[in-house]
Amino acid sequence: MAAERLRFAPSPSGALHVGNARTALINWLLARQGGGELVLRIEDTDVKRSERRNEAALLDDLRWLGIDWDEGPDAGGPHGPYRQSERGELYREAAGRLLEAGWAYPCFETAEQMTARRDTARRRGESLRYRGEHREAPPQRALELVRRGGAALRFKVPDRDVRFVDGLRGETGLAAGEIGDFVLARADGSPTYNLAVVVDDHEMAISRVVRGEDHLTNTPRQLLIYEALGWDPPSFLHLPLVLGPDRSRLSKRHGDTSVAEMREAGMLPEALCNFLALLGWSPPEEREVLDPEELLASYDIAALSPANAVFDVAKLEWLNGQHMARLGPRLLEHAEPLLAAAGFEVPESGPRRRWWADALALVGAGRRRLTDLAEPLRELIYAPLEELGDELVAELAAPESRSLLEAFAAASRQGRLAGEAGYLAAVEEIREATGARGRRLFHPLRLAISGQESGPELKQLVPLLEEGARLGVEPPVASVAERIDRVLEMSRA
Repeated sequence: MAAERLRFAPSPSGALHVGNARTALINWLLARQGGGELVLRIEDTDVKRSERRNEAALLDDLRWLGIDWDEGPDAGGPHGPYRQSERGELYREAAGRLLEAGWAYPCFETAEQMTARRDTARRRGESLRYRGEHREAPPQRALELVRRGGAALRFKVPDRDVRFVDGLRGETGLAAGEIGDFVLARADGSPTYNLAVVVDDHEMAISRVVRGEDHLTNTPRQLLIYEALGWDPPSFLHLPLVLGPDRSRLSKRHGDTSVAEMREAGMLPEALCNFLALLGWSPPEEREVLDPEELLASYDIAALSPANAVFDVAKLEWLNGQHMARLGPRLLEHAEPLLAAAGFEVPESGPRRRWWADALALVGAGRRRLTDLAEPLRELIYAPLEELGDELVAELAAPESRSLLEAFAAASRQGRLAGEAGYLAAVEEIREATGARGRRLFHPLRLAISGQESGPELKQLVPLLEEGARLGVEPPVASVAERIDRVLEMSRA
């Protein structure tokens, strides 16, 4: 069986929507699973809405997601060009063939006249099945009318059902009478979507079209064009829609809906891909946290539900947190742009960069967005002691607490809190010397060095602070001794 050729064909009229990103991801998974090829085609025939800056942003979003392609506007390939705006001659040739063969005819009605037709049909409770004045004109007469200029070109739809097998729903289609004579080319000669996509998919040797369910009614029209041109159509699979929590079409009113917005909101690309793949699909063995390699190994399009999927932000955030936890020290690579925006300057290499990676892995535990990391990092470095209430300040001022803290400060100045083993040995000595156990031993220390009543394990936090002070990490990371000295001074005031 020959390897399949699939395509993702977005319009550069705006940001890449998560629903379209899901379509791109599934096409990528299918192409890579079967050793096939993925074509990226830019459908920019809507000149008023298509912009090159949107195209550049779209390509950047796809690359960020980890989706690559074999042919496209940047990669080239044997079936180019890969922008519809550069393929006009192919569309004009196909339209001419349809006109000469009697499958198309000229239409001179204006937009206002068509609107009036639709309004009349609506008032009568009828569906508008358009059939134009020149529908039965012989091909030669039709050609003469077209040469006069100002005519759109319509396809002459036969009076029969148009059925096809969808890869997800089985046999479907439209009955005779449900398709009016649709426009192939506008009066200015530009192609409509249905003509352009048929020509492109044929010329680019696309063997399988995987796209959104909103194109289900376009497919019968496109099959008629394939038939009229004598071309074999690809197979089709239409993905269910992605809905908001209220079961309406996902839109801006539901919050962040573009890949760029998800990126800015602190989502990881592997987490977003994981989430999009799970919309309508359940992995084997109920394993939900999957990186791209695991998705490639387990994704099964045959197990996809035909029901529309709901975009659950809470589920996405949970998955994002799971992927953040998987990264460990590598979390810094993803978080660095957001940390820079928050005012932190992370060195490019060396021990200080490793300290930042360790600090981020420590405060990142349990977090669900990259944007959640800057504030706990700030608290770790600056220890908001001023926010301690009177009751906690009184606890730190108690003689027993002061004795414990002075012992820890002495251990810090002696360099005995470096590393987990050193910290644990010092704790044991202080426990034996003071008789303090549990909360009595650890709570004053945590308050003094972090200004918090809870947080990362002290056996990780204390050595991290000591290392940061030793390395001279900027902004200045105070040692345990310096923090305790400040607290003891506050408690005397």
